[in-house]
Amino acid sequence: MASDNPTESSQDAPSGLGSARFDDAESRQIAQRYRRRLTIGAVLLVILAVPAVIHTKSAMDGLVNRPPNWLPDDLPEKVVFNRFMTRFDLADLLMVSWEGADLQSPQLDAAAAMVDLLSVEGVATADGTVPIRLVTNDDVAVALPDGYPVDEAKLTAIAGRINEILVETRTVSELSPPPTDLTGPYHDPNYPIIWVRSGEDTVRRMMASPANFPRGAAQRRLEGSIVGPDGEQTCLLIALTDIGATHRRSLLPQLRSLVAETVGKDPDDPTAIVMVGGPIDGATVDDASVRSVEFFAPPSAIVAALMCFLCLRSLPLTATIVSIAVVCEGLVLAIVYYTGTPMNAVLIVLPPLVFVLTISSGIHLSNYYFDAAEEFADLTPALAAKRALRAGMVPCLLAVGTTVVGLGSLTLVRLHPIRVFGFVASIGVSMSLLLLLWCLPGAMVMAGFRNDDPKRPKRPPRFVAAKWLTHWLAEKYKDFVRARLARPWPMIFGFALITLGAGQGLTQLESSVSVPRMFLPDSFIRTQYDWFEENIGATVSGDLLVTFPKPPAVVAPDDGEQVDAPESTEAVDLVDPLDQLRIVQAVHKAAIDEPRISSVLSAASFIPPVSRSRGLAGSASRTVARSLIRDPDSSLGSLGFISHSDDDYLWRLSFRLPQKVEADYGSDLSRIDATANAALADALASLEVDPAVAAKIDVDLTGQVAIIQKAQEVMLRDLFRSFLAAFGVVAVVMVLLLKSVQGGLIAMIPNLFPTVTIFGLMGLIRSPLDIGSVMTASVALGIAVDDTVHLLSRFGSRRARGLSLPRSALGALDQCGIAMLETTMICGLSLMVYWFSDFVPTSHFAVLMFSLLSAALFGDVFLLPAMMASPLGNYLSRTVGSDPEASLTHESAESTDNLIHSVHEVPWQDRETITKS
Repeated sequence: MASDNPTESSQDAPSGLGSARFDDAESRQIAQRYRRRLTIGAVLLVILAVPAVIHTKSAMDGLVNRPPNWLPDDLPEKVVFNRFMTRFDLADLLMVSWEGADLQSPQLDAAAAMVDLLSVEGVATADGTVPIRLVTNDDVAVALPDGYPVDEAKLTAIAGRINEILVETRTVSELSPPPTDLTGPYHDPNYPIIWVRSGEDTVRRMMASPANFPRGAAQRRLEGSIVGPDGEQTCLLIALTDIGATHRRSLLPQLRSLVAETVGKDPDDPTAIVMVGGPIDGATVDDASVRSVEFFAPPSAIVAALMCFLCLRSLPLTATIVSIAVVCEGLVLAIVYYTGTPMNAVLIVLPPLVFVLTISSGIHLSNYYFDAAEEFADLTPALAAKRALRAGMVPCLLAVGTTVVGLGSLTLVRLHPIRVFGFVASIGVSMSLLLLLWCLPGAMVMAGFRNDDPKRPKRPPRFVAAKWLTHWLAEKYKDFVRARLARPWPMIFGFALITLGAGQGLTQLESSVSVPRMFLPDSFIRTQYDWFEENIGATVSGDLLVTFPKPPAVVAPDDGEQVDAPESTEAVDLVDPLDQLRIVQAVHKAAIDEPRISSVLSAASFIPPVSRSRGLAGSASRTVARSLIRDPDSSLGSLGFISHSDDDYLWRLSFRLPQKVEADYGSDLSRIDATANAALADALASLEVDPAVAAKIDVDLTGQVAIIQKAQEVMLRDLFRSFLAAFGVVAVVMVLLLKSVQGGLIAMIPNLFPTVTIFGLMGLIRSPLDIGSVMTASVALGIAVDDTVHLLSRFGSRRARGLSLPRSALGALDQCGIAMLETTMICGLSLMVYWFSDFVPTSHFAVLMFSLLSAALFGDVFLLPAMMASPLGNYLSRTVGSDPEASLTHESAESTDNLIHSVHEVPWQDRETITKS
C-alpha cells in the first residue's frame, strides 16, 4: 500500500524513481512530448475518420449474404452447384403471389408480362440478341393481356417503375462490371431477371402438343409446388440474374411495387404481395444486418463511453479510448471494402470485436497509470504516465500479439468471409493498440491529479470519486479470494468439474443458417412464409441432378474435324432416351415418397405416359418422347428440366421441403441423397444397363438448400479446427512467454474455460450457432488471453522481486482486477445494447458475448489466481518482460506490514489454522 508520508514513499521507491531525484524540467519535457503526441494522434484520428465514415457506408451499402459464394470452388459440392447454375441458370429463384393470384386470372398474366419486360428471355429477339433499351407506354400496352383494364396514367406508372429498375441495374453494372469471360443469361449485366414463369403458363405448356395433358391432370401434377391445394391459387416463379441477386435489397421492393401496381394492389403496402425464396431470404438478412449496425452501434458506443467515464472518472482518458475504438471500428469496415469482399453477416461482427479489444487495452493501460499515481504519490502526471507506459507496454504488446496470432488462425477456414475476418481483425486490433500507445500518455498527462485537499495524497480522479462505491465490494472480494488462495486446490478442481461437465455438450453443438430462425415468430418474413406454405406449398427448394453420358465425338484422323455420329439410337445415345426417362421416373417416385418432401417436379412431370405397345400408335408415342428429350428447343427442353451438352444429358428433379424452424435439413438431405442413389441403382439393374455405362450414370444432390447446408457444415467444422489451431498457436506463444512448456499449457486452461463452458452449455440446451455467433469463440479467446497476459505479467514481476506465490497472485490480482472487471462491464454492457434487436443473430451475439466475457472474467479472477497460488504457480512466474524495475507497487519480499498478506507467508501445512483463526 502507498504510504501517506511522501518521504517514506520516496525512500521505498526504486533507485532513480523517487520524487526527490526527479528533475522538474525533465517532467515538463516529458509532459510536453506526450501532449504533442496526443495532438498528432488527434489529427491522425480526424484524418482516419474520413475513410472510416465514407467507406464504412460503402461497405454497408454493398452488404450481401450469399453463402454459396463463400465456399471454395474446389469443394465437390460447390463443383456440382456451379455446374447446376451454369447448365440451368437457376442460382436464385423467387416466388411471388397474392390473394387472388388464381389460374386463368388476367391479373396473373398481366403481372407475368410486366416482369417479363425485365427479363433476358422476355426481351430477346428471334436471333437471340438481347437489346439494351428502356420500355415505353406502348411496350407495356402491347405486353398486357388483351382487354386488361388500364388507362394512360397507369401505363405511365408501370413503365416508370420498370425503367427505374432497368436504370438502377445498369448503373450497378457500370460501377461493378462483371467479368468479361462470363457469358450466358445468368451473367447478363443489363437485366435483373433471366425468366419468369406463372402457374398458368406452366399448365398451358402441359396442355399443349405433344404432351396434351387435360387441364385437371396438369393442375394436379403441379399441386404442392406452384399450385395450391385448392387447385387454383398459384404464383410467379422468377429467376434472377447475378446482377439482380447482387442488388436484391433495392430490386425486390421495386419488384413488389411493380406487381402490386399491375394487379391493382396498393404499391406502398408490403403485405399486399407475398415474396418468398432464396433472394428474399438474403435481402431480409441483409437489411436486418445493416439495420442492427446503423440502429444499435451509436447507442452501444454511448453506453461504452458513459461506462468508461464512470470507471475512469477522467474525460481525457475516456475521450481518447472511445475515440480510438470508434474510429478503428469504422476503419475495419473500410478495410473490408478495400479488399473487394462484399460485406456480409459474418463480417458484421468485426466492428464490435475491434471495439471490445480496443476498450480492453485502453482500460488496462489506464489502470497502470492509476496504480503508478496511487502508489508513488510524489510522481507528477507525466512521470506517472511514463512509468505506466514502461510497465504496461510489454504486456499490452504481448496480449494483442497473442490475440492477432489467434485471429490469424482463422485464415485456415475454407469459408472466404471468415478468412477475411481473421485478416482484417488482426490489422484492426494491431492498429488500435498502436494508436493507444501513441495517444494515451498525453491523455494521462491531461487527466492529472486532484489536489483539492492538501492533506490528501495525490490520487487519480477515479479513486477520489468512486472508491467509496467499490470499497465494500472490493474488501469482501479480497476476503473471499484470500481464503481461497490459502487452499487453492478446491477451486481448481471445482472449475475442472464445471468445464468437463459443460464440455459434454460440445459434441451436440449445432449450427444454423435457417432464415426463419433468425427472426421472431411475428416478423414480416415469417408471416410471408406461413401464408405461402398454407396457400400454395413448400418453399425450400433443392435439386437432384441425374447425368447420362453421351458417346465421345468421332474425330477424323486426317484433319481432326468432328464427324457427326450415326443417326441410329444405339450410336447416338449410350442410354436410350426412353430408358433415361424410366430411370428419372424411378428417382422421381422415390423422392416423392420421402415423408419430408412436399412436391417434386421434373421432365417426367411434363411427359404423358409412353405406350409400350408394338402398334403404330405406340411407335409414334415413343418417337415423340425421344424427340422431346433429345431436342433442347422442344417444348419440354424449354421448361428447364433437361440440359444438353456435347458430353451428357443432365436431368433436373426439383423438390420442395417445408420451412423448418426447429432444426436444420442435414438429416433430411442425407436421407434424400441415399434414397435417390438407391432408386438409381435399382433402376439401372432393372433395365440391365451395360455396367461400363452404368458406372458413368450418377445422381447428385444440389440446389440452394443443399449448398447452404454444406456451407454451415463447413463453417462449424472449420471453425472448430481453426479454434483448435488458434488455441495451439496461442499455447505456443504462452510457452515462449513463460519460457516453460508446462507453464504455457497451464496458462491456457483459464483461456479454455469460457469457450468450452459457454459453447458446451449451448450444445446441452440445443441452442444452435448462427451467423451472429460463429465468430465469438475467437473473440472470447482474444479477451481471455488479453487479461491472462496482464495478470501473468504482474505476477511474474512480483515473483522476480522475491514475493511468495500467494502474495504475488493476490498482488497481481489486486493490481489487474479492477481493469479486468471494468473491461468486462464496459464491453459486456455496451454489447448488450444489441440484445434489443429483433434480428435474432444480433440478439444472440450480444447475449453470447456477455456470457463469454463474464466467463472469461471468472476464469481470470478465480481460476488463474488459484493456479498461481498453488505449486503450479512455479511454472507461471518466469514471464518474459518480468521487470522488477517496472513495478507499480512498493511490495518487497521483506515487507510484512500489511496484514492482508499475512496468511500467505505461513507454510502451507499451517495455513488452515491461520485461516480459521
